[in-house]
Amino acid sequence: MSKTPTAIVIGAGVAGLAAARQLRARGARVIVIESEPTVGGRVRTLVEQGCQIELGAEFLASFYTRTLALIDELGLRGDLRRIPSSSAILRDGRFHSLWPSARLALTALVGPRHKLALSYLLASLVRHSPLLDLAAFQKAHPIDDSSVSDYARAHLSEDLLEYVLQPPLSGIFYWTPERTSRALLMLVLRAGLSHPAGLQLFTLRQGLGQLSQAMAAGLDVRLGARVCAVERRPGGGFLARLEGGAQGLAADMVICATTASAVPGLMPWLGDERLAFFRGVRYSSTALLATGTCGRLPSDFYGLLFPRRESAFLASATIQAVKSDSAAPPGRDTLALHLSGPAMAGLRQCDDEALTGLMLAELRRLAPRYDPTARAVFQRLYRCPEALPEFDVGHFQRLQRLADGEHGPAGLAFAGDYLGGPFVEGAILSGEAAAVRAMRMK
Repeated sequence: MSKTPTAIVIGAGVAGLAAARQLRARGARVIVIESEPTVGGRVRTLVEQGCQIELGAEFLASFYTRTLALIDELGLRGDLRRIPSSSAILRDGRFHSLWPSARLALTALVGPRHKLALSYLLASLVRHSPLLDLAAFQKAHPIDDSSVSDYARAHLSEDLLEYVLQPPLSGIFYWTPERTSRALLMLVLRAGLSHPAGLQLFTLRQGLGQLSQAMAAGLDVRLGARVCAVERRPGGGFLARLEGGAQGLAADMVICATTASAVPGLMPWLGDERLAFFRGVRYSSTALLATGTCGRLPSDFYGLLFPRRESAFLASATIQAVKSDSAAPPGRDTLALHLSGPAMAGLRQCDDEALTGLMLAELRRLAPRYDPTARAVFQRLYRCPEALPEFDVGHFQRLQRLADGEHGPAGLAFAGDYLGGPFVEGAILSGEAAAVRAMRMK
């Protein structure tokens, strides 16, 4: 190994950038390779006519302890904005406020009998508290034994499943409760309830892409370059081969911060057991329709969640001017409309015009006050074929087996939200942990 260790990070999402920053802090010389023309991955903000469009993560939560600390380290605390309004769930034509969490006790969304059933869930959170660690997701593997839907039907109620649990799973992650482990539900609920003031949401003045840009500052990031293969060198270390015939890059360490689905193609030599893990990770999908408007939209709520019993197509809508004054110019607004995961899977072959028309027609049926069509100044449709990794039943157990064994040869580590949790905090934690692992193994 050279006196100054060298590292290649594949992927400039927040997981890869977190790994690169950690490696650099530990004395390594780091190159980050990113196939896209900009950094951020699924934490990226576009600006259209002065309006911010989030291509992925929409907010930061108060339980993102490491992310908020990193914002302080990057000097962004002054740009942090608390989202002042809550989210709401639609039922029978009326929106019911969901959080801060204390409001659930007063909501008419579900009846008293169903609220009483929540006591069982709260008791479970207390009982399993030692297993619920956002910094070590795999610790929850003992309760990775049933889906959210099976758990809710056995211990809670159908109303709680369909009108309290399912809408956030669909609206935030584009998942179904049938394909979500109850371990994930427990982890997120405990984290959200741990804040004394209840769950709080935040953004940054320039959108969440501001975090990615600040993390990349000072790093050697090669944009528009795609790694097509990673090879082990006979004398130790690795060679990352780039598409287009460019000469490969040699390094002592490699951090693979791509999606899990990309790993088998990059490293087919990993072995059947490890490759089976990466091939087993499934991703939800969605489509984002962003509509800029002349004039502001209703500001009662920041986010609207649509239960599947109310809509077979829409998952959520967010009103960007409610999120932050800087999200849109004065007198303008942006509505971000998301398709549900199952709907996207079934409508994948629809062209953009048909998909746009369907989403807007469904919004007019469900929430006509929020219809942006008459005042639209632009519309953009973005397809997200790999929106977020699914934490289905068995995923935590697979994470535990991965943690118990070796990820690969010395100097190789993996990072991503499929390892650390399906949100910004999980991606950042996984990136920093991967850097520490690679340096220790080397």
